[in-house]
Amino acid sequence: MIRTLILCGTALVGSMTFAATAFADTASGDAQPAVSDGEIIVTAQRRNESLTDVPMSIVAIDAQALAQSGIANTSDLARVVPGVAMTFFGSFLQPSVRGITSTGANLGENSNVAMYVDGIYQPQQIATLIDLPDVQQIEVLKGPQGALYGQNATGGAILVNSMAPSFTPTGKLSASYGNYNEVQLRGYVSGPLSNTVAVSVSGSYQDHDGYRRHVVTGQRDFGLNAKVVRGKLLFKPSDSASITASAYYAKRKDSAMYAGFAINGNTIGHAPDLTGLFGPAAGPFFPVPDSPDATRPGEFSASPDVFTQIESKGGSLRGEFDIGAGTITSTSGLFKNTIVYRADVDGSAVNIGEARAEPLTGKYFVHDTNFASREFGPVTFLVGAFFMDGNETFEQNIFEIFSPNLPPAAKISLGGTNAYARVEKQIVAGYGELTVKATEQFTLTAGGRYTRERQKTFSDLLNNVPQPAIVGYPGNPVTFSKFTPRITARYEVTPDVSVFASWGKGFKSGVVNTTDFTLDPVKPETITSYEVGVKGRIANDVRFNLAAFHYDYTNLQAVVFVPGRAYITQNAASARVNGVDFDLSVNVTPELTLSGGGAFLDAKYVSFANAQAFLPTGQGNLQITTDLSGSPLLRAPKFSGNASANYQRETAAGKVGAFASVYHTSSFGMEPSNRIRQKGYTTLDAELSFAPSAINGLRLVLWGKNLTDEAYLASSLTSTLGDVGSYAAPQTYGVRAEFAF
Repeated sequence: MIRTLILCGTALVGSMTFAATAFADTASGDAQPAVSDGEIIVTAQRRNESLTDVPMSIVAIDAQALAQSGIANTSDLARVVPGVAMTFFGSFLQPSVRGITSTGANLGENSNVAMYVDGIYQPQQIATLIDLPDVQQIEVLKGPQGALYGQNATGGAILVNSMAPSFTPTGKLSASYGNYNEVQLRGYVSGPLSNTVAVSVSGSYQDHDGYRRHVVTGQRDFGLNAKVVRGKLLFKPSDSASITASAYYAKRKDSAMYAGFAINGNTIGHAPDLTGLFGPAAGPFFPVPDSPDATRPGEFSASPDVFTQIESKGGSLRGEFDIGAGTITSTSGLFKNTIVYRADVDGSAVNIGEARAEPLTGKYFVHDTNFASREFGPVTFLVGAFFMDGNETFEQNIFEIFSPNLPPAAKISLGGTNAYARVEKQIVAGYGELTVKATEQFTLTAGGRYTRERQKTFSDLLNNVPQPAIVGYPGNPVTFSKFTPRITARYEVTPDVSVFASWGKGFKSGVVNTTDFTLDPVKPETITSYEVGVKGRIANDVRFNLAAFHYDYTNLQAVVFVPGRAYITQNAASARVNGVDFDLSVNVTPELTLSGGGAFLDAKYVSFANAQAFLPTGQGNLQITTDLSGSPLLRAPKFSGNASANYQRETAAGKVGAFASVYHTSSFGMEPSNRIRQKGYTTLDAELSFAPSAINGLRLVLWGKNLTDEAYLASSLTSTLGDVGSYAAPQTYGVRAEFAF
């Protein structure tokens, strides 16, 4: 990895030298700002473009909209992006875009909605729950993005762009207090160090009590404690060149995903004894005491000491060089995630089965270089290369059985397993795109990406503790390769309205099962997408987007979780998805803006004849084989949508503001068989604000989230020991003071 970093650093220096030389040979001129007559500028096609000109469905959310909607981290995005669900498998965030989602969390298994932060791909599922203290804009790209964003962008991509350093002294500070003793502090300050160097520092701190009380002890769950700090240094020697170095540190400890309960009371905690877990010849008889269920949203029955802790640190180097013929962008990132968690996998108050990571780590180096040309007559093009090298490691993947007992009694271990596993990945990809403006109104784009991934897998299959006997998968290295093309056509009906059609492919990387080397590697998921749409704006007062799509989806990866024995991913199904989604924004008056959107989905398994599923017994689950052909995909509601109103009015005393946002979703399945379903629900978020004219930059806010106090599942974890779920945050409210300069 160090050698790779040196090579990519050398490449960046070489790019700088080439850029400087080329620029010296071209006519000088001012750099073009990323604004266009009030139009929203996005980077979905790896260049700054008007949202209207990009032939795909995109939802772009700026910092103000994120703050008003109460979007504190990436898991909140579903409330403002139709067709998107952000749910968890345990504590592993698994976004769903138009019904495309991952189902498991095997070591090295990636989400099939790719997430990028400041141009750096984030491969580790559990580390994509990201706090957003200094975000400039988030873009959610719907549909396969394999051509430009590579493997694991099967369902789409989420691009998070943080604020860049400024040569004008600027900043924004905020402090908030709410119920459950929630304290949140955020800050961003930036300014020049010289005529060519600017710096910025941002950070956030959040802490609140647990939302739920234990059914036996009455104590609250741990709650949340999170902190993030990020620093950036911008060197801009000329209008044609800039280099940004950044570093960050984040630590988040949260109990929300694991402070859960047994769904419908189905848990081994209701068995009379542990014979079914150990087997009739496994030794002594362990009776299970009567275990009370959590029956109200404010209760939980899982072990009181469950939690997830994610510690992340890293840095990046980004260079942008205008060489006259186009722009070279070179981005490198080096980061490490360290995750520790404790999960109660039976969800009962007697805490029979516990899974722990001590720790799970991810270490990655990611590099991307591309060249986006200027217009050469009717032609523009983009070429680029991507490289990633890294690994994920379970130093200790522990499953332990405890003697059934109600807290606060001490846990007595009856034994378990402790396994080591490691997956090493190296990915090399090249991509390109050619755009031809055939006529003044008609534009055709064709491109694609070739990806080659090598994986090496190692495991302690015999669970030898404390001296693990680590062996490599006999087929090391396993190689997955794929070409993912895309073709789009766009026709300008007017300068501000266009229609588009696209065809493209995407794939999710394959997997080697670390718990069973006798199984063949799991094949990559593949998807073929067909989409047509219309988008644009009318007289700057109305912005709209409407798209219809069809997906053919093959080799879906499905997971079977048998605690302490196996965690197996397999190719299980093919599916198809049909749908329509839309979004609309209307400036009704200079003071009032209305916006909203919706998504209609028909997403079903075409063939899933030998599906591994669980049959509930009330005392846990039996693993069965069933036919799910024709059943809906999980996390694919038939309808989801949102609507918001933003009112801002100047008065003699200052600016008064009111904002409200409603989100609704119909019911959807939480696991592949749809046996566990989340009912439809509606949430309301709102804020009232006042910015006094006497104190420039001050803004006072009264805010509320989930004001309807809906109890809906944020996470589920289904296994042979039972069905465990946890609720999303209840009604929260508070006050916030902001100061900007």
